[in-house]
Amino acid sequence: MNTYKALEIWTAQTLLNLGILFSIISASLHIGRPYFERILSRMTLRVAADMWWLIYIILRDGLLFFSVLFIFLNVNLDLMADIKVGLPFVPFGMVLLVIALIIKVFRNTEDFNRLARNNNYIIALGAFLNFLGYLLVMEAPGDEYSAAKEPFWIFMKSLRSNLNPWLSTVVFYITYGLLIVTFALVLYYFSKQFKLKEKENVQT
Repeated sequence: MNTYKALEIWTAQTLLNLGILFSIISASLHIGRPYFERILSRMTLRVAADMWWLIYIILRDGLLFFSVLFIFLNVNLDLMADIKVGLPFVPFGMVLLVIALIIKVFRNTEDFNRLARNNNYIIALGAFLNFLGYLLVMEAPGDEYSAAKEPFWIFMKSLRSNLNPWLSTVVFYITYGLLIVTFALVLYYFSKQFKLKEKENVQT
C-alpha cells in the first residue's frame, strides 16, 4: 500500500469516526435542552443570555450537519471497501439524521410541540445506531482478546464493510434508495410550499 492510499484510508476513517462522535454529541445537546434553558433563565445580562443560546444552537445544529456530511462522504462502495463502516447501523443512522436535518430546515422544531419531540427521537435513534455500529462492529475486540472468538463477536466483525462486500453493496443500494425517496419528497414539499407563497403574493 502506497503512502497516498494509506493517507486516504486514514482520512476517511477519521472523518467517519468524527461524524459518529458528532451525531452522539448533537443528540445529547438536543436531549439536554432543559439544562441549557435552566442556565439561560439565571443569566441577568441579555448579551450573555443571547451568546449562551447562540453557542448552544450552533453546536447542536452545526454538529448535526457535519455529522451527516462526514458520514455521507464515506458511505460509498469505493471507501466502504477500504475502511471499517458498521453495517447496517451507520448508513441507516445517517438516513435518520438526514431526515431530522431536513425537518429542522423546513419545519418549526424550536417550540415545544409534537414535531420537535418526534424529531428529537429521530436524532437520538440515528445517533444510537451510529453508536452501535461503532461499538459493536467497527471497534469489536481484537484477536488479542479471548472474547473475540465468541460467535457473537465473530458475527459482529463480519458486519464490517471492508470484510463483507456483499452486505456493503446491499446496504449501499438500500441507503441511497431511501435518500433518493427522501429528497424527492422534500422537493415535492418545497415546490408545493413555493406555489402557496406565489399565490399569497399574487393575492396581496
